[in-house]
Amino acid sequence: MKKYLIRNCEIANFDTMTTSTGEILVEGERIQKIAPKIDAPEGCEIIDAAGMLAMPSFADCHTHLAQSVLKGPMDDYPITTWLVRLFGIEAIMTPEETYYSCLLGCLTALRCGTTVLNEMTGWEALDETIHAVRDSKLRATIGISTTDVPENEATPILSVDEALRRSEGVYRKVHNLDGRMKASVAPAGLPAVSGRMAQELKKFANEHGLVYHTHLGEGKMETRNVAKAYGLGGEAEALAQLGILDKNTLLAHSIWLSDHELDIIAQSGANPVHCPCTNLKISDGIPRIAEMVKRGINVTIGCDGEASSSNRDMIREARMAAYLQKGLTLDPTVLDAGTVYKMMTINGIRTLGYEDLGELKEGNLADFILVDMDHDIALINPDYKLNNFLYAGDGRNVDTVFLNGEILLRHGRFTFIDEEEVLAKATPVIRGLNRKIMNL
Repeated sequence: MKKYLIRNCEIANFDTMTTSTGEILVEGERIQKIAPKIDAPEGCEIIDAAGMLAMPSFADCHTHLAQSVLKGPMDDYPITTWLVRLFGIEAIMTPEETYYSCLLGCLTALRCGTTVLNEMTGWEALDETIHAVRDSKLRATIGISTTDVPENEATPILSVDEALRRSEGVYRKVHNLDGRMKASVAPAGLPAVSGRMAQELKKFANEHGLVYHTHLGEGKMETRNVAKAYGLGGEAEALAQLGILDKNTLLAHSIWLSDHELDIIAQSGANPVHCPCTNLKISDGIPRIAEMVKRGINVTIGCDGEASSSNRDMIREARMAAYLQKGLTLDPTVLDAGTVYKMMTINGIRTLGYEDLGELKEGNLADFILVDMDHDIALINPDYKLNNFLYAGDGRNVDTVFLNGEILLRHGRFTFIDEEEVLAKATPVIRGLNRKIMNL
């Protein structure tokens, strides 16, 4: 059993926004001990982490990995054109192109300190998504996007029975795979999903103990269309009427919501996923996250697909989340750093059903990061390490990533995969895809 003793690190406390110098003993998959000083067991590898900030790794609660190589080709389009273009590109992507897109997305996330993903993929991309996640060693919850109402001319249409058959297929392929993957149910969301499909998939999720992951209130026009179709105030009210909202429901974006709908979400225990970079880049709008937090709603954070966010850095997303709410409310005290750190870690971890992750705690699985605070001149201030990492740093400051007690990143380099080899193989694949996209 592999043992590591991390010495002289600064252990983060998100409740007090302070750090304390201490040591962490990892034995096998778990954190065995945390204390100011620990005697090194026999056969233990010692890591001197002086100047390093230790904290839980991040959970990205809304991702589309197959979009990771579409930064650039998808830039600066209005949402309707963007969506039609996306469907067209995904339809021409080969399995090899999809695999490398997913793998690069996984490795970028890991490089920036994320060890848990909540992925919404397509049926045709499922095998390559699973392959890439396994090769990256990340934890992931994976579901497939389904639709049965034509939102535009490119919307893929499935019957409810076919959506259920595919969800069963995901469950059989993914759930508990390698002890690091879970299945989810992940319909795209209203208005492209009928009430019947939403209800049948929620029933399937409940029967199998899965989370229900969907988009909510992302587009202003789409939200108005749902309200009109259901004769209600909006999408959240419609989902509540359909029986979809509960503590096992994740709601990506959650932008166009009334006060009444925020109250409905709070009462239901459902979990919004804030994706600020996407919301700004494709002009979806700005959700009222500060109001959600005031109501006790468990808000999480997601990087979404890189076709819309150009980003898989949770620190960048979290900083954007905080700044937007301060600007929206004209109150600099809202969405403080401690709250945002919890949104990135324990909030998302609990939402995805993990009980022994998300905190630096004895007995928990050893998923955590060490952040180098001494070699970036923007971060040099020993008394404000946590604040400065969030507001002045980024994922590239992550030096070391532990997952399941295994070091996957050390000194900013992957320990289990050859990054140069991956890039050498991926680059011509991406260029080939770019040539096909130019001919669309």
